[in-house]
Amino acid sequence: MSEGANGGGRPGPKPVPVDDLAPGGPRAKAQGCLCSVLANAAFRAGAESRPCIDPRCPMHADPSED
Repeated sequence: MSEGANGGGRPGPKPVPVDDLAPGGPRAKAQGCLCSVLANAAFRAGAESRPCIDPRCPMHADPSED
């Protein structure tokens, strides 16, 4: 099979670009993100549409109404 082919003769889906500060991403982690790197790997790669947000994360969690 030729390089880049998916067996159907058409190109496969293009990954959706994810923000540099996506949950679990290296830049977000450097700025204090508490979201899981492994749990969000598929999201950052474009395979998942929703991230896994740690409720304690100061960057990505919804602010609590304490």
